[in-house]
Amino acid sequence: MKKDYFWIGLACIVLGVFIAFQMKFIQGTYLNGSTPTQKTVGILNELAAVNAEKEKLIEEISRLEDQLDEIQDSASNENAIIKNLTDELNRFKSFSGMTKVSGTGIMITIDNPPQDVNLGLDKNIAYDYKLILDLINELNSAGAEAIAINEQRMVNNTEVRLAGTQVNVNTIPISPPFVIKAIGNSRTLDGALNQRFGIVQNIREIGYYIEVKQVETIELPAFNGSIKFQYANTVR
Repeated sequence: MKKDYFWIGLACIVLGVFIAFQMKFIQGTYLNGSTPTQKTVGILNELAAVNAEKEKLIEEISRLEDQLDEIQDSASNENAIIKNLTDELNRFKSFSGMTKVSGTGIMITIDNPPQDVNLGLDKNIAYDYKLILDLINELNSAGAEAIAINEQRMVNNTEVRLAGTQVNVNTIPISPPFVIKAIGNSRTLDGALNQRFGIVQNIREIGYYIEVKQVETIELPAFNGSIKFQYANTVR
């Protein structure tokens, strides 16, 4: 019986030594010499530091997102301003004749009478170019937004004047037939020209051929010359 107790006691001693050795091995190898409690506390401290850093990063991300939103809003506003300025510039270019334009309007054809109607008279509409000026005046007063004569766009300094047997428009000599295109309310423009005792009736009575057509869509070219101001200055 005593012998059995001896062996049991010896086994307990060996087991205790083994467990102590195992704990020492784990502490040295996996816990860097710290006790499990100390290691747990260290891990918890590291976790708290990581969480604090995470919160800082979240705040930084939020700040950067707000900054990005401000930049995008600013860029959007800037783009809107640029678009508005571009639209305004294009509108002024259209008004000044610097760009092609299209829209509803009328097309007027004016020509000399046929030879068999002339009865030997040398009749040339170019000599009566002031009739064309009167017609253009009527178009402008009726609200024409753009006018061209034989594909020459009229601008503020366009001349219509006699040059031999031709008419100069933007220094370009043109001959009959004269095709005048005007953009605007086609019914209003037509009515202004064809009113009783109006310019169309006057041209016909003199003996020239004239035809006025309302057109759904008509295209006018851009002014192909240059406008330079030598004496006029902008007033600010």
